[in-house]
Amino acid sequence: MLLPRIATTVVGLPLLVAAIYFGNLPFFFLILGIILLGLREFYYLVQESGYPCYPWLGLVTGLLLVLSIFLNGVTFGQIMENQATSALIGLALVAVVITSLIRGSGEAALSEWGVTFFGLFYVAWSLAHLLLIRDLRPQGQAVTFFLFALIWVEDICAYWVGVRWGRHRIAEHISPKKTWEGTISGAIGAMIVAGVFQTTLLKQALRFPEALILGLVTSVLAFASDLGESLLKRGAGVKDSSLLLPGHGGILDRFDSFILATPFFYYYWAIFKH
Repeated sequence: MLLPRIATTVVGLPLLVAAIYFGNLPFFFLILGIILLGLREFYYLVQESGYPCYPWLGLVTGLLLVLSIFLNGVTFGQIMENQATSALIGLALVAVVITSLIRGSGEAALSEWGVTFFGLFYVAWSLAHLLLIRDLRPQGQAVTFFLFALIWVEDICAYWVGVRWGRHRIAEHISPKKTWEGTISGAIGAMIVAGVFQTTLLKQALRFPEALILGLVTSVLAFASDLGESLLKRGAGVKDSSLLLPGHGGILDRFDSFILATPFFYYYWAIFKH
């Protein structure tokens, strides 16, 4: 199991680093692919859990939503000024309701509406904030590397310490392998990363105590995101969201920790640092 995990990392990590470094279209297409595959996995999980939805409508709307945020929320203005995104969400609502009426969904309509829209916000809306983070001026590149380093070091530390020394379960009914030892180690790892970035790439942007607090809060949100996806998988009765990434599972398994952490991280920088 370790070898496929390493092989996937060796192939994927340079592509991710290059996309973050160059930004613009390379990063956009990478994030778009992650979001669409993540949406597909999300709708698979909820359908396996017995909840009807409209995956095709969610995927098409997710594509347009990410494109709208990239073109309007990134290139031409902040997301609060992006009327195209607001209009798209309104049109998607109309499309979902009309589709239910045509199909005569009856009692399943509420599930179809709620699950389809929740997927859009849970996956597409949340992860599209990565595009906004990369577009922050003048330090979008460094801040994006900062976020990825925070979350993945937190994940690695939590995993290895939990496997090696974990004894006390933190959420056994959701994810039996997660432990307090691993979770605390992940938070410490994230804070160390924050300290390193503050003393190097982000010295002018963050004070040292502020960086440590930001690292801690981000790690807590990353952990909560991870547990949220585990809850979805438990409801569906599956171990992984898909088998797309050997050794890692699916796209959601690899990027679940970003779902709650990314919006917080963006709005912190947009409001207090931009």
